[in-house]
Amino acid sequence: MEQRSPANRPTSSAVAAVMKPIDKQHIAEPDLVVLDITGGDEDTAQALMAALEKRWATSGIGPVRRDPGEPGVRARVYADVLRPA
Repeated sequence: MEQRSPANRPTSSAVAAVMKPIDKQHIAEPDLVVLDITGGDEDTAQALMAALEKRWATSGIGPVRRDPGEPGVRARVYADVLRPA
């Protein structure tokens, strides 16, 4: 049986084409992470970024993108998982 992505989830090649590649210089230091967020709407993505900001030192609530023809929204957050907010 052929594996298929659900209709509401882009394939990995679609995500790779939309999101900028993670540059090694962004994660060169220990405990830094890059989180690519996919949500159903802007409010959901912003709520998640706000929750992450309360837990860790993050790049803050960033812009949310909606890609034409793709369901949902996307955002990117940089976080230091060992440094509390």
